[in-house]
Amino acid sequence: MRARVFVTLKPSVFDPQGKTVTDALHTLGYAAVRDVRQGKYFELDIDARGVDDARRLASEAADKLLSNPVIESYRIEIVDEVTA
Repeated sequence: MRARVFVTLKPSVFDPQGKTVTDALHTLGYAAVRDVRQGKYFELDIDARGVDDARRLASEAADKLLSNPVIESYRIEIVDEVTA
């Protein structure tokens, strides 16, 4: 199974990189873009018995290594089949 882990800064945390990208987009004429928040994306190929097991393993990895729980949050998507 494949777990997709999306890690983003919590809404209360200032995002200087996102602010810089927002300002650059406005300079390029994309005034409709109100805000940008940057983050990280991980794909984990997991040997698991089922979706719940894969989600549990991905959540443990995100809690222990992939995210900083003080300033970041994450969400996980599980894909049943891994294509090569």
